[in-house]
This record gives sequence, C-alpha cells and structure tokens, in this order.
Amino acid sequence: MLKGFFKTIKAHSPVTALLFISIMFIFGGCASNMTSYYSDLRKVIDKQDYAAAAKLVDKSKSVYGDKNILLYYLDYGTVQHFARNFDQSSKSFESAKNKFEENYTKSISAGAASMVFNDTALPYYGEDFERVYISVFESLNYVLSGEDNESVVEARQTDSLFKTFGAQSNYKNFYKDDGFIRYFMGLIYENAGYLNDAHISYYAALKAYKNGVVKIAPPQDLINDAYNSALALGFSDRAAEIKSSYPQAVKKNAPKGYGECIIIDYNGFIPKKIDNVIEFAFFDIWPYVSQTKIDDEAEAKEFQTAKSVTLSAFAKDYVKVAFPVYQDIPNEIKNFIVVTDVVADDGRVKKSYMAQDMSALAKKVLDDQKAKTYVKTLARAAVKYVTGKAVSKVVQDSTSSEGWGALTQIVFNVANSLSETADKRGWNTLPANILMSRFYLPEGENKITIKFRNADAEIVEEREFVVNINSERKNFIYLRSGK
Repeated sequence: MLKGFFKTIKAHSPVTALLFISIMFIFGGCASNMTSYYSDLRKVIDKQDYAAAAKLVDKSKSVYGDKNILLYYLDYGTVQHFARNFDQSSKSFESAKNKFEENYTKSISAGAASMVFNDTALPYYGEDFERVYISVFESLNYVLSGEDNESVVEARQTDSLFKTFGAQSNYKNFYKDDGFIRYFMGLIYENAGYLNDAHISYYAALKAYKNGVVKIAPPQDLINDAYNSALALGFSDRAAEIKSSYPQAVKKNAPKGYGECIIIDYNGFIPKKIDNVIEFAFFDIWPYVSQTKIDDEAEAKEFQTAKSVTLSAFAKDYVKVAFPVYQDIPNEIKNFIVVTDVVADDGRVKKSYMAQDMSALAKKVLDDQKAKTYVKTLARAAVKYVTGKAVSKVVQDSTSSEGWGALTQIVFNVANSLSETADKRGWNTLPANILMSRFYLPEGENKITIKFRNADAEIVEEREFVVNINSERKNFIYLRSGK
C-alpha cells in the first residue's frame, strides 16, 4: 500500500503531492461533528417534548452519515419510545438489530483506514450492552401494545445473547450478564404467564447482581420474586436456598382486587465520551509533552485545536494520540417517591430504588477495552509518524531540496494534529441510571403523584398521573426524568 503511495508522490510535483497529502489526511480523518446535535437533542428531551425530539432525530439522519446509521436507529427508536409511538419505535429498533448483525461482517478495508486516520473511519459497530438494552425498550413497546408474546420473544433473545457473550468471553470483567436485564425479563415472562421462565430469570438476576460488571445489591422486590416464584412452582429446595441467602425474602400476595404497578424511570443521560489527548512535540533544544481532556462543547476546544496546529507546525517531530474517556452529564434528580391516594399494605408513600447504573456500566465496559484501544491508537500514531518521515524524505530526494522535505513534514504534522481524534460514538440517548418502584393499587383508575428528589432529598419536580390498573396482570409505567 505504502509503495504505491510513494510512487504517487514521486510522479507528481511537490506542490501537488503536498495538496494530495493534506486532503487525504485532513478530510480522511474528519468525522461528522455530532456534539452540538446531541446537545440540542438532550435539551429537547429534557423538556419532555418527545414528538419534537423524534422530528429532530429524523431530519438529522444525514448528520449521522452512513457509518453511524446504527446510532440513528437507536436514537430514533428511543425518542419514539418516549413519545409512545410504539410501532415506529420497534421498527427502528429492529433495524438497529439488523445493523448490529451486518456490522460484524464489514470488510477489512475500513479497519485499514482506521489505522491511517482514526477509528471514526469505521462504521459504528455498537457495544454488547447496547444490543441487549434494545430489548428493554422493545419489550415495553410490546407489553403496552398488548402484545405479550412478542415481549417474551425479546426476553428469549436476551437469554440467547448472554449465552453467546458467555461463550465468547475469556475476560474477568467483560459484559456477559446483567442483573437488571434478568430481573426485568423475569417480570416480562411472569406477566405473560411463563412462571417457570420467570423464576429462572429471577434466580439468574440474583447471581448477576452479585457477580456482574456493575455491583448493585439485588432489589428487595427481586428477592421476593425469586422466592415467591420458587414457592409457587413447588421448588421447596430452591426456595429454602434463596431464604438462606436472603433472610429478608418474604412471601407476598396481591391484596384482593389489587394489581401491581411497576414504575420504570429512565433517569438522566448516559455520560458522553470526550477526548483524552496526549501530544509529544520535539524541538531542536527541548521536548514538549501535554495531556488534556477536551470537552467538545467548551470554548477550550478551539483553543486546543489552535495550540495543536501551532505545535505541529513548528515542531521537528510531532506525535498526537487521543483516547476516549467518559464525562458525566449533570443531573439533579437522584431518586423519586410515589404518593398514592390509597393505603395499601406498604402505605401511601413508595420509594424508588436504583435497578441499574448505566453510567457505571458504560465506564466499566470502556475500561475493559482500554488495553486494546491503547495498542491500536499507539500503532496508528506510529504508522502516521513513520509515513510522514518517509514521504518527506521521498519529496526531498526527488526535488533535491531540504525545503520541500521540511514543508512536507510540516504538512504531515499538521494533518496529524487535525485528524487524530478518539472514537466518541455511542448510544447517547440511554439513561444514566434506571430507577424502579413497585406497589399495589386497586383495580381501575388511580391517581398517583411522583416526586423527584435531589441528593439532599429535596423535591425538585412533581408529576401527577392517572393510571388504570388491571388486577390480572402487571401494570408497567415508564417515564423519563432529568434536570
């Protein structure tokens, strides 16, 4: 590949060669800047104007581009889910599933391009946990559309995915199970009447909460579910085992004429990825090394770009590497309480609990990939450095001019400073965490008030709902919070 590249340089004038190099590196390394787009989208979602959010995603399809089409399907499915357009949401998520499968078979040529420019030259393949969490949204779409059997299909797909992940993984902390997913899918199975499958899922959830990527104590509701389903199925040994491990397990039955209300709150936004940039510049007398975390939304981004270009233009040798790191998105809401007009067996006020910490999950997955990312990024930096040196020598030899060779090196240095960027892509409309609350309400219409609280337990927002409870099934309510 490089031999042909050098022949191209020799066959043209130095000026043409320099233009060719500049265009190839700068434009080849450019990726769509979606930072301002996601900032706008988050603001619309926080206003709970989900119809406007869906329109924004749809009209911005070109912003995603072909390489990020998976993210378009994920985001569009998410905002349509928030907007309660269940059919459109599920169609988009099904397209996302197909894209996940398709991306595994992409050609090696894209991988070679990422070695020369950056990883944004590759299509976005998605993370394993992102593929799994599609099923949470789709399952709720189906349940709330009265399609319980379709929701069970989603539950079975997650079971298959975890089996696949477990077979492929040799890494201690690699994402291969998920307590919340197992817990949630147990509810889906039980709602559809598959009690044996529900118990298997609840029991697996207890283990996954204990041994999973994110360490969260199993919710009391889950412990009761595992214990009660074991008793209902006549699994006395299993019930005794659960009671021994979790003495707080209690047998619970719905009060006569009551149905269970399950609130699922998608709280906040998953952290965004930013650049962690390390620059090495070598001058005739002294070296320069710096490390900077760059938020694309800050004014410092422009300053950092100008600084990098200046360094690269005046340095004798210049190397830049960029790694992705997560930055939390501020959110005042930490939990919620539910106030009902009816006094059930656990009172009028019900507290929420964290069922999944998506922020911690995403950070852990990225941390598990750190070694692989570092090796690839450093290898790419080495390729760029060696190529720049070799091409500048070719230009110098072909023109018998040190000036043209030095100018070529400057062009390579500047191109490197502009093209090197971390891969900051991800499913940015996922929540920072998932909060839940479960309680019983009498059949029929019920008025409830949800009060969202900050870290000091102060009420920062209230919402009133009228929910229609069916005593013969689980009644799922989902909402989104963020402030």
